[in-house]
Amino acid sequence: MIVAALFTLAFTLSSCGGGAKQAETETTDISKEETFKSVTKYPIPTAFEVIKMLDKAGASYIISLNNPTENVDKYFTEKSKALNLGVYGADLSYASTYQMKQETMNYLNVSKKLIDDLKISTAFNKEFAQRIEDNIDNKDELIKIITDSFYDTYESLLNEGKDNVSLLVMTGSWIEGLFITTQITVTSENSSDFMTIVANQKDPLNKLFELMQPFAEDEVISEMMETLKPLKTIFDQVEGEAVTQEQFEAIEKEITKVRTEIVG
Repeated sequence: MIVAALFTLAFTLSSCGGGAKQAETETTDISKEETFKSVTKYPIPTAFEVIKMLDKAGASYIISLNNPTENVDKYFTEKSKALNLGVYGADLSYASTYQMKQETMNYLNVSKKLIDDLKISTAFNKEFAQRIEDNIDNKDELIKIITDSFYDTYESLLNEGKDNVSLLVMTGSWIEGLFITTQITVTSENSSDFMTIVANQKDPLNKLFELMQPFAEDEVISEMMETLKPLKTIFDQVEGEAVTQEQFEAIEKEITKVRTEIVG
């Protein structure tokens, strides 16, 4: 739990000292996202980062791409709950980035349910929900609040020794982000920018495998690695930011298969 210890140490040091230290803290506007990444070296792009790239590239919001919220009652195992917490987290990123108010609240609610089911200690409470409602029309602040909640969740998992659960949540989020990207690419008239985003998912996938490898003896993690291997084989053929039409079609087919298995 070295990562968790470093994270805790960083915040402990920043909260101690007073005087000049406090003044320095006040004048140095370092976001939780920057601190988290610098301390934990968060290994892959968050769902928000992927969705922001889609938004910048001119993608529209397609509600049918999201995992229906009613599916939340279908997830009974720790594996399915953790993976779909990641999936719903990506859907939440998607909805809030495009300022879909009702969808944002809906995905917050199902995320809260899975967080409670997994017994993750986070700041998801009435006060948090109220902050979301109060800032529902403020896109930048809304994204900041939700992004911070993601990091809080990840930090809690690390601190509680639930490394395998954190890997599943991260994997579910990555899968949903790639799924949304491929589906938008399929329906887009000018898909070159989206194809680049797809190609750029090679490194995050490799990072996921690196993170999973130390836990390969864990049955659930081992199963997840096997599930992702065909996708990794395809991405291994991708060079740079270029993905061929044949490679894209293979990626789209495989990620749809994997995602369908996860969301049910």
